[in-house]
Amino acid sequence: MIAYVQHKDILGDLYIPAKEKNNGIGLVWLAGLPNKPMAEDMGKPLSDLGFTVLQARYPGNWQSYGDFGPSTSLDGAILGLELLSQGQTINLNNQKEVSWNVEHLVLVGVSYGGGIAISALGSTDLADAAIALCPLIEPEYQNTDPALPEDDLATLYPYLKRCHENVYRNLDEKEWLNYIQGNHIAIPANYLENLKEKPLLLIHGTEDHAIRHFHTQNFYNILKSFGSKKVGLHIAEGIGHGTELRTTTRDRWIHWLNELFG
Repeated sequence: MIAYVQHKDILGDLYIPAKEKNNGIGLVWLAGLPNKPMAEDMGKPLSDLGFTVLQARYPGNWQSYGDFGPSTSLDGAILGLELLSQGQTINLNNQKEVSWNVEHLVLVGVSYGGGIAISALGSTDLADAAIALCPLIEPEYQNTDPALPEDDLATLYPYLKRCHENVYRNLDEKEWLNYIQGNHIAIPANYLENLKEKPLLLIHGTEDHAIRHFHTQNFYNILKSFGSKKVGLHIAEGIGHGTELRTTTRDRWIHWLNELFG
């Protein structure tokens, strides 16, 4: 079943599995930039496997209300967790009540959304775990090695403002600058003490030229040095960024979830 739902500023698509298939795991999907509202491989296919999946828009993004930015993206991830934890809401398509049953809440993010997922895991007790695929973890170190060029976050701001102003509404230049300089609440390194106690799976491909996999390796090493025994790392050989990574590694991260909560 697919319902169109709202919780405060966020709106999104909620995929509810059949009762006989329900595995009790709810997933909050966090997309990259620039994103589309829905990722087909992260909705119905996962619901068919028993997951309850929320594909919510960030605040100020697509149909959601409010302003867009890294801080509101972090807020949006937590709002998604709040919604899934409620177990019922109104389907805006027909104004009828829908309900679901989840026992565990997991954040799943890719690229920009991967970094937001990690920060949200560290900043709230609502999430039981997170999966971060090719995450943007160290924006302050992005594209700083001339030998290993990456996507330039400094050019992303004017692109979003110029080409997607109605999709990323009221993005603040000062906040974006603070974010890409590493001085922001949405930076995962702010939450190392909390993250060391929580299950986190990091996945990155060796052929990712948008965000190099060494950032994820660095973060994994830092978490291990903080004493984390619940962080996992998978480096996918020969795999690039985004959709390719999450689809080719899907069996691995689904197995991780089933082992964690099975």
